[in-house]
Amino acid sequence: MTKAIVTKDVVKKYKLYESSKERMLDLISPKEHGDNFYALNGVSFEADKGDVVGFIGINGSGKSTLSNIIAGIVPETSGDVQVNGQPALIAVAAGLNDDLTGRDNIELKCLMLGFSKEEIKALEPEIIEFSELENFIDQPVKSYSSGMKSRLGFAISVKVDPDILIIDEALSVGDRAFADKSLKKMMEFKDQGKTMIFVSHSIGQMKTFCDKILWLEFGRVKAYGDVKDVLPLYEAFLNKWQNMQKEEKDLYRSKVMAMDPKNIKYKKMGKLMVLDNEEELEESHTYSIRPVSRLAHLKAYTTYIFEAPNSDENKRDAQILKNKVYYVKREATYQFENYYLLSTEPSGVDGVIGWIRGIETSSHVHTVVDFDKKTFYLLGRGFASTEPWGGKKQYVHETLEHHAGLEFNVVETVLVGNNTWYRGTIDKGSDLVWIHSNNVVTSTEELDTL
Repeated sequence: MTKAIVTKDVVKKYKLYESSKERMLDLISPKEHGDNFYALNGVSFEADKGDVVGFIGINGSGKSTLSNIIAGIVPETSGDVQVNGQPALIAVAAGLNDDLTGRDNIELKCLMLGFSKEEIKALEPEIIEFSELENFIDQPVKSYSSGMKSRLGFAISVKVDPDILIIDEALSVGDRAFADKSLKKMMEFKDQGKTMIFVSHSIGQMKTFCDKILWLEFGRVKAYGDVKDVLPLYEAFLNKWQNMQKEEKDLYRSKVMAMDPKNIKYKKMGKLMVLDNEEELEESHTYSIRPVSRLAHLKAYTTYIFEAPNSDENKRDAQILKNKVYYVKREATYQFENYYLLSTEPSGVDGVIGWIRGIETSSHVHTVVDFDKKTFYLLGRGFASTEPWGGKKQYVHETLEHHAGLEFNVVETVLVGNNTWYRGTIDKGSDLVWIHSNNVVTSTEELDTL
């Protein structure tokens, strides 16, 4: 495929000075003054034409710096950057002159992009209409709110129809209605096969809008790959980061930023690229199967059943499996997320259905207590099912209200979490059913007292 963006070993270095005197000395003295700060530290990635790439990372990781370099606004210190097409950067106030009016900014920005006066005159009404700034378009931009500046910048950029659209937190300000309209326009660009870079802290927007994710961490690439591969790793990292103390965060940041760009190496795991020394990320992309014994119901928002935790191929809609209880005999962790192997039988081989995300189930430990024979009496409440803790589709009797006083002859006892379930036959019947311990008593005398 045609490459829209190629960056190789990109470094952006700034000098940090403690005073203006130190800055001046660095200009005139042969000795270096100030400290080197690497906003980007050997960043390499490629985007094909039509890719929608999300830039993620905590604050200070270099997302905006990389966006500005790709847009041609900021030069890189070293490395190679190839951009095949006309880029347009949409960020709060990016490229706007505060002293000019909104209308003058439209003309200035379009002139800089190579449009003629006639073309600008034709585009101007569309830009103003999309920005919804008709009443303010002739006011100085310095009087605009951040949301109004973002509207104007977004409207100009999408109406000039760039080859590569770079959106840097432009939808994080302003009202929801305009953000929704902007996302709709971005979806149109996506359908047209345009290349886009999307910088946002919204994980939800990333999942909806992006194809690939570039995870930056304090100036380096930590991982790059498909959304389904990278975002779970990033979400797990965020949970850790948010639970760190300030001292732990500072130590972690210092360790990352001390890395020499020349020593940074990456490895490929399928379509995922990760840092060579990130053992935790590598381990998360393999999975080992552990034996467990649980029972599980599927929650309302269940999505898919998978052939394997790390495979999207031949996945099936899980909705058809609802309202039953299933045996879980295997568990695996993939991308820091638990998966359960569902079965219709208390076996890891017979009756196997497939894997489901553990978070999409309600499950409890399943323990066999004994196979001792016992006799109880039904209270006339609850239900009987073909499986312990059964679902509605497994009810033999949805209500036992007409069975009060009948014998229940038990042949097996199990625990589901902290609840006791008995398996047996009702009265002189031959069908084995499961009934909760709360719905039986041990003697007819107890029936009389209730």
